[in-house]
Amino acid sequence: MTNQATQFSKERQPTKRRGKDTRTKILDAIKKETQLSEELFYREVSKRAITNNDVVMMKELLMRVAPVSKPVAPDVRFDFPEDGTPVQQVDAIMKAVSTGKVPADVGQMLVNMIRAKLDVLEISELADRLAAIEAQLAQDK
Repeated sequence: MTNQATQFSKERQPTKRRGKDTRTKILDAIKKETQLSEELFYREVSKRAITNNDVVMMKELLMRVAPVSKPVAPDVRFDFPEDGTPVQQVDAIMKAVSTGKVPADVGQMLVNMIRAKLDVLEISELADRLAAIEAQLAQDK
């Protein structure tokens, strides 16, 4: 059985319709002003950038064709106690940062990862404990 309140029909239509996205609005405006299609507009922009030696426009076009790579964290190698306690792991990271084996920002990122793991473990343990309590209460009834 379907819920009529969640179904669309001739009488039941959304009142707030989503409009065109910004890209479509811009392309429509370009078409109205210049009578150029999207492809012809791009060709015109490219032609003007090259023939006018417009460095700014050329740079913009180059950024669209070959975007600059996003920076990534460097590979780091240091003694990390995988089976250690979180305190031991953070101590190892702090030692690696202090000796220059790990950049400070990467060290902070690693510590944040440990903290996030602990948060997830805490939530999981609480959920397990709650389930055990609920099961025990259900047995007592």
